[in-house]
Amino acid sequence: MPYKDLRDFLNDLDKRGELVKIKRELNDGYEVFSILWKLWDMHGPAFIAKIKGYDIQIVSNLFGTLTRWSLACGLPLNRSLIEYRDLFAQKMDPSNWAEPKIVKTGPCKEVILYEDDVDLLKFPILKWHPNDDGAYITLPIVITKDERFGMNAGIYRMKVVNKNTTTIMCVQLQDIGIHIERARRQGKEKIPCSVVIGADPSIIVAAATKLSLGQNELAFASALRDGEAVEVVKCETNDLLVPATSEIVLEGEIALTERAKEGPLAEFCGYFEEPMMVYTFKVKCITHRRNPLYPMTLEGHPHSETVFLRLIPQMASFHRQCKERISGYRNSYIPPEGRGLCAVISISKRLPGWGKQAIFQAASIPYVASAVNVIIVVDDDINITNLAEILWAISTRVDPEKDVIILPKVAGVPSNPSAPVRPEVYPPTGVTDISLCSKLAIDATLKLGPEEGRYRPMLKRVYVPTELMEKVELLWKKYGF
Repeated sequence: MPYKDLRDFLNDLDKRGELVKIKRELNDGYEVFSILWKLWDMHGPAFIAKIKGYDIQIVSNLFGTLTRWSLACGLPLNRSLIEYRDLFAQKMDPSNWAEPKIVKTGPCKEVILYEDDVDLLKFPILKWHPNDDGAYITLPIVITKDERFGMNAGIYRMKVVNKNTTTIMCVQLQDIGIHIERARRQGKEKIPCSVVIGADPSIIVAAATKLSLGQNELAFASALRDGEAVEVVKCETNDLLVPATSEIVLEGEIALTERAKEGPLAEFCGYFEEPMMVYTFKVKCITHRRNPLYPMTLEGHPHSETVFLRLIPQMASFHRQCKERISGYRNSYIPPEGRGLCAVISISKRLPGWGKQAIFQAASIPYVASAVNVIIVVDDDINITNLAEILWAISTRVDPEKDVIILPKVAGVPSNPSAPVRPEVYPPTGVTDISLCSKLAIDATLKLGPEEGRYRPMLKRVYVPTELMEKVELLWKKYGF
């Protein structure tokens, strides 16, 4: 059965020994960050805790292991990353989705605060690291709507500016950026926006998934809920729909004529991002459950919970696009160690030059174009989840002069730490402000015949023929092993 809400999920984690309820009050956000860092080191449990000076409890590390991520998605336990990728990709088929069901009211309406009663400072939104520039909402589900493309729900970080204002990272290449750019071209100075903090975990996973423009993440969430539709309610001050069982909902408008500074901030790539000027979000109304929970997450660690929250949906979306676009495609992998900025693709190579053809086909895939810095193409005898085999292929099948390609600079996400220019204003006000980065592509396939000036016989991999190994295994105990 799908989880009814975040609390139902936490109860299940508690029964499974996957949740710790910290008894002592935590001092501040720095202590929270330090606890999370230690938990990520040990692949530890989720936790719930109270922070000194706040009545509302925080919950974190909800998706910190494959077990908790798979529970959130309604998937079977104890599968590999590739198996989860394939299961998740099946869920991404829109034929498995149910449209959200509109209901009159829900728990998220138990407390309603308007105008002067709106105060973000009463929530445990904290400065999480000494090098951050302020207090950040790190797990918001940001909902906007466009008259052509419909609703979008995505996770975009927000910095608290004052009691009723935040910044909002509206990435130009994501759906929210497209909504905003269309509104800006129509001469609009603001667009309605609602922000959900705390929801059924399937909705959080859905919001972290890159769907095609115009597809509804709340409809997709039903596929992670055994087909059960998400119940939604209309907001108090705009026409947007939010999950009825949300913990906290912020209603307001994104101001397209006003910007504020955000950054530095510890981010997924393992660095502190530089400051930028980004759009602001004006909060007009807050609705929440009685005694709401405040879920949050942090970045920077190679095993942070956002690795699973983002990685498998990224892999599933990438896998689906590769199957459509790459000739001879067999498999793909986004190594967690690459923080989403490296992609490995295996192909069944039947003609000379096919490895480089795959490189250029991969470069046209939206995820690669916007986020990936390194593309590696290998043969299908290479285990793409094994970095040792990938390194072996690069070291033994690559003539650097002929098989390493530098693709010219293209526009990418502003969080790319390899980009030589970081925009000061985002979204940019002109074409010179965009974040640009080139790409490294490696054709690590075995070369066929006279390919790229190569005239030696094709290399043959060393292995034991299956029939010989089977004979040895039958005699294994007799050998005395």
